[in-house]
Amino acid sequence: MSMLATATGNSPSAQRVDFEEASRSFEREGFVIFRSLVDRDLLARHAQELFDAFDQANADGPLFAGGGGMVMGHLNCFPGEQTRVVYETLVASGVIDFVRKLWPKSVRPPNVGCNFNLTRSRAQNYHMDGYAAAAFPIVNVACVDTDNVNGALDVLERTHAREYKYWQVVRQRPRSIRVPLKQGDVLVRSSMLWHRGMPNRSSRARPMLAFTWEGGGSNADDPFRQNDGKITFYPNRYTANVAGKFQEHAYVLAPRASALARFAISLIKR
Repeated sequence: MSMLATATGNSPSAQRVDFEEASRSFEREGFVIFRSLVDRDLLARHAQELFDAFDQANADGPLFAGGGGMVMGHLNCFPGEQTRVVYETLVASGVIDFVRKLWPKSVRPPNVGCNFNLTRSRAQNYHMDGYAAAAFPIVNVACVDTDNVNGALDVLERTHAREYKYWQVVRQRPRSIRVPLKQGDVLVRSSMLWHRGMPNRSSRARPMLAFTWEGGGSNADDPFRQNDGKITFYPNRYTANVAGKFQEHAYVLAPRASALARFAISLIKR
């Protein structure tokens, strides 16, 4: 099974993606990987900036007062204006042309984000992003080498092909595929592809850039200038209020019970 579309050219900034091969891989799997597309030195500097910003955000006490994803260990993040250079590489290499070929409605600039997988994080429940009726592209860029130790993404094979409810995923048990990436690799996937964030058992957080086009893309004049272009962390899935903290702690303490409740709800929920 091929999960790799090769790029052509000598330098990261000059590589152009192979549309034909990439399209075949995407159609089969719901995702495609472009190897060594973004400059590693650039990403190494950016990863360090993210680490420093996270340490600063926690300097006066735990971020989100110990909730908002801090217990599960998965946070959202605006990665800063410096991410613009990474996006420009995606444009120059043809990745964005590839995205718009598959999703013609992705005409606006992307929403700019980052998944920040903390050390000692927990496995998430399988999920898709958004709603199947409004599928959109997600482009992830590996800021650091990502493997099964520090939380490489886990996807369910070919679940992008049609709409699934959670109970159907549980009953059908699609094959799980881990997606390790090297620093500079680019992963293009459908929001319909069921996946989950995995535990980070390394000694360092694992950042992963994310450019997304839900709703056709960002409505901001310049999505790279939000928060004055400064790195900012946000809760991921769980809110930082009392109810959110209760839900997050309940999942960590009893993940099987939480999954069973979700299974039951998916049987009756439209």
